[in-house]
Amino acid sequence: MAEDVGELEAIIARTALKYDLLPYESKPFAMSQPAKLGGFARLFGLEAAPMEKARVLELGCASGGNLIPHAARYPDATFVGVDLARTQVAAGRARIERLGLKNVEILCQSFTEIGDELGTFDYIICHGVYSWVPPQVQEAIMKVVRARLSAVGVACISYNVLPGWRMMQPIRDAMLLTVPESHDLLARAQLARQTLAFMAESSPDKGPYRETLRGWASRLATLPDDYIAHEFLEECNEPLLVSNFAARAARNGLGFLGECELSTMILENYDAKVAAEIRARSGNDLVNSEQLLDMLTGRTFRQTLLIAGERMPDVKRALAPEALSGLHFLLPIGTNVSREGDSTTLTLPDGRSISTHVPSVSDMLETIGKSQPGSSSCDALVEGANDDTRAAILDALYRMALGGMLQVLSEPAPCASTASEKPKAWLIARGDAEAGATLTTSMRHEVVGIDPSAMVVLPILDGTANLKAIETKLVEAAKAGQLNYSRDGQPITDAKELKATISEHVPSLLAGLAATGLLES
Repeated sequence: MAEDVGELEAIIARTALKYDLLPYESKPFAMSQPAKLGGFARLFGLEAAPMEKARVLELGCASGGNLIPHAARYPDATFVGVDLARTQVAAGRARIERLGLKNVEILCQSFTEIGDELGTFDYIICHGVYSWVPPQVQEAIMKVVRARLSAVGVACISYNVLPGWRMMQPIRDAMLLTVPESHDLLARAQLARQTLAFMAESSPDKGPYRETLRGWASRLATLPDDYIAHEFLEECNEPLLVSNFAARAARNGLGFLGECELSTMILENYDAKVAAEIRARSGNDLVNSEQLLDMLTGRTFRQTLLIAGERMPDVKRALAPEALSGLHFLLPIGTNVSREGDSTTLTLPDGRSISTHVPSVSDMLETIGKSQPGSSSCDALVEGANDDTRAAILDALYRMALGGMLQVLSEPAPCASTASEKPKAWLIARGDAEAGATLTTSMRHEVVGIDPSAMVVLPILDGTANLKAIETKLVEAAKAGQLNYSRDGQPITDAKELKATISEHVPSLLAGLAATGLLES
């Protein structure tokens, strides 16, 4: 027994060291944000804690890229992160101090050390951890989630799933066989790329194996070294069946609520014959249905929502449009709403669309389109409507939600749709730009790039700077060599022309900041 404990501690220590040597990029995960977890719970008839004063725990928070933006959004809520990688914990603490946040802390410790001292939490997030730790730590995660969940708590745990991940196993096996452990992680990641490229180019196979190799070689070429190192070269990476995950959760007093991506659970989104077959084979059991879907789709990754087992009888699986009352909706950035004659069409960036000839639904689609990148309130959209109109609007929103055309949230995303005379960027965007970061997090909890002009302007957008002040700041940056402006391919050096060019540029710059959700309403 002592030997087992010693080996477990050694594995945990080695894993933590690897993340210290090559930190995983710590960023926001929009699908697991507490407002989405709360919206999902309420959609299924459960009570969920309002974010205003909620308590949120993240297991494996790295440097807080997912947690810290929430703390900035909800100053009266409490946020706790736990991670064992000292380098990342230190970076997260430094960012917290730089932003002046008082409602968030990051603890450097193992999940196996978490006890009653932390209290309970309304939302628990564990992203990118479960499949990459030993079985004993996986069990510890389940126990922590059950012990720390509040009476209305919702947890989200992500993990690699079978049988789909089996398609990726040859890649991991080949990398582990050919990449020496004696090299540092960055060198190992680069060697892993070379191994995969060699396999993809040289495999004599004429069938699916070679196609798998080529597909992954192409995909991994676009992904960072930290992903390759920690996804394929870690000591632990054990995918599992969703049915086994649900069984483990049940053994620890937790119930399987569903998946963060609601549309994947809705059988009507699949072929009618397939949906009927799944219902028959699964006995209308959700976990059985999800297992069959994994078998059919080759899914490799899940973000599963869990609740206390005793709450499962309260879950209302028979969804209905009225369940949307009190919730908020978020469209993908870049969604377009067009009106032609008596027909209105909402088109997503991926090409999916919904059209209507019903005037009240047309007005609703236009309203939520104009609210971008911010959210729209269900209650506001149906306010003052008669019964028939209300039913028509709710039905359209319901179909969009089930089809994955919009996100359902328990809280609003108060992004400005346009820049005001004195625009205000939210705290995270201002702080990240001031620190010289090239990426930040929007109020939608999504990753947004910071270009050189935005890096200059964002720090002064505190609601006091007008357009003239913004232009002056850009002119100063250009004169100092921080920014370069050109016309017809030639650099602009004349002071008057430079000022005129910047004046032309500012409206589009501010419009871009607004469109990506960086400005407060």
